[in-house]
Amino acid sequence: MLSATPERLLIRGGHLVDPASDVDGARDVLIDDGKVVEHGQDVDATGARVIEVDGAYVIPGVVDSHVHLVDLAHPDAPRTNAYQRLARAGVTTAVEFFDFAAALDQFPASTAGLTMLGLQGIREHDGTASRGVLRDEVAAALRGGAVGVKLLGGHFPNTPETSARVIAEADALGAYCAVHSGSTRHGSNLDGMRETLELAAGRPVHVAHTNAYLRGACADVDAENRIALELLREADRVVSEAHLAEFNLCVGTVADGAPTDHIVRNCLRLGGFSVDVEGLEQAFRAGFAHVLHDTGEEPEHITGERGVELWKSDPPGTMLNFPVNNRMSAFFQTCARVGADGSLRWNGAGDFVVDAIASDGGTWRNVILRRGMALVHFGALTMRQLVDKACRVPAQLFGLTAKGHLQPGADADVAVVGLDGEVRLTIAGGRVVYDGHDVAGDGGKILTTELGAPAVAERGIDYEVVDIGAGLLRSQARDQAV
Repeated sequence: MLSATPERLLIRGGHLVDPASDVDGARDVLIDDGKVVEHGQDVDATGARVIEVDGAYVIPGVVDSHVHLVDLAHPDAPRTNAYQRLARAGVTTAVEFFDFAAALDQFPASTAGLTMLGLQGIREHDGTASRGVLRDEVAAALRGGAVGVKLLGGHFPNTPETSARVIAEADALGAYCAVHSGSTRHGSNLDGMRETLELAAGRPVHVAHTNAYLRGACADVDAENRIALELLREADRVVSEAHLAEFNLCVGTVADGAPTDHIVRNCLRLGGFSVDVEGLEQAFRAGFAHVLHDTGEEPEHITGERGVELWKSDPPGTMLNFPVNNRMSAFFQTCARVGADGSLRWNGAGDFVVDAIASDGGTWRNVILRRGMALVHFGALTMRQLVDKACRVPAQLFGLTAKGHLQPGADADVAVVGLDGEVRLTIAGGRVVYDGHDVAGDGGKILTTELGAPAVAERGIDYEVVDIGAGLLRSQARDQAV
């Protein structure tokens, strides 16, 4: 059932949910030559391969606005299985949020027919870096094909002054700028998030995974969430996303007897363990620390003595995680909206405070639809709202006008999803890349800017130039909410 090339396809018998088309009901969808042709109840299927979906939801392909396509512990590996995992989760477009250069190296051997764009992480500088140095670093990222940059403040923090300069230089160069909040002054917590908004000083910035800063480090979790939501409501030119997973992800490297990744340090403190090798070993034996052990189709979380053994065998090549992502924070940040009276609410109509649902996954935990559908069944989101936050708005963040919706002329990126949230079919660019069993092994496209196009073209990779300046982050031209 997988497609080697784009086909003329009719998806028949499904429940189409497409907020951009104002459709939420029984519709067939016709696609041809990689584009949506039409949808309706009496669509002419002449010459089309018909795919019966038996009442399942038919939605735009998920645009995952924050992923890690590169295994952070093995960035030099020739390929990654992230694309296969994303395709199985209904994702058709993914935004690399750490190391676009490495992701671009791996793309030809890994893509599975998906579309990728991405950000390049800003390295950890000693002291405060000059504006010229940072301007060159941002410009180099753009010339390399990235659409922008990311500050890795939670894991590898810079000084507040360096962070502010990166945001300013990215704005001046027209680059997308995302921040994992944290600096040498404040950690990856509510104070770090507040600092990010202050350092942005009205310049455009994407605050990554807002729920990850709300683990009770600065106040009780309920208070932290309400403060964070008010900060985001009041912030100018800020967009954001949240994720729904319990575990975080960090690097297992150790130097001078202590973890080098500041997120590992934060987790040990949160769990009541000493911030050193001994404390990390104790956290494993207590079932708090885990090694993310990739054994094939899905990675495993290994704790206890076996976790200690795996980590000690190769600390730099080991990814660690901890069950620190608070469930209340995931719910609040995903579902909080502003009602007509200006008050916060967690169901019904309203403008969402946090713009999108992402995975912060890729190589692992691709749970947007599965966990999102749980919120739909719970009554915290409607199906239209889930599609808006997982598909339409993420595309708008980056100015991807042909993605995130299924209006005629849109890219034929489609996910077919059961009531249980399990993906049955993924179509990317009019091609079946996941048929419920197998995943395609080639194809795909890179989205880049005019500045980055030569670097991508030189690699012989199919690409398309997009206008990041037309995206929600930089233009604030938001479509009407649903």
